[in-house]
Amino acid sequence: MGRPTATLLSALVLALSACDSGSTPVEPESSRTGAPDVMLTVADLPDGYVTSPPQAEPEVSAAGSVSVEGCGALLDRFRDGGGGVRFEAGAAGPFLAEELAEAPGAVGVLRTLAGQCATFTDTDGAGDTTTVTVADGGLPGLGDESAAFRMTASGGAGDDAYTLGGYLLAVRVGGTTCTIVHFGQPGVDAAETEAIARTAVRKLQRRQ
Repeated sequence: MGRPTATLLSALVLALSACDSGSTPVEPESSRTGAPDVMLTVADLPDGYVTSPPQAEPEVSAAGSVSVEGCGALLDRFRDGGGGVRFEAGAAGPFLAEELAEAPGAVGVLRTLAGQCATFTDTDGAGDTTTVTVADGGLPGLGDESAAFRMTASGGAGDDAYTLGGYLLAVRVGGTTCTIVHFGQPGVDAAETEAIARTAVRKLQRRQ
């Protein structure tokens, strides 16, 4: 792995994953007596969303590989949403995840890495390939700094063909970064994504 890509990958893991020791997860305000919840809840979302059940542990399988080194971090974030709160609105989505972390450099890291990963493929241990595209999300700026990207992941053939589409956003408010993943099959509404993101930012701003 080349030094620039390795550095960006390490920075992304450090900055965007609240499970990593290099960033500090933000405790939901609802766990503090008398304080409003700083993270999204079902009441903040459009009709139809419910809290997602805990995800099952992934099955052990042969390691996959990506065609552009380092881009697997973006795909993993798009697929798993991080370690915060999760919601869903049907078997095919939309699916929504939000994570907060004290990671002020995350927006810039995401922007740089996304620029290197406009198109790549992910091949799993069975040889099945997923084609991924990453483009500017076309959403307005939010908070003190933000980056939004539209992502699609498609693969399979015939009756097994699939396409997942949606958005990956990182918004900084002060020293806290809010990461939002919103996707479905085959995609999600951009206006709904923006509305959800604005709600998340307002809640975070009230905490500052």
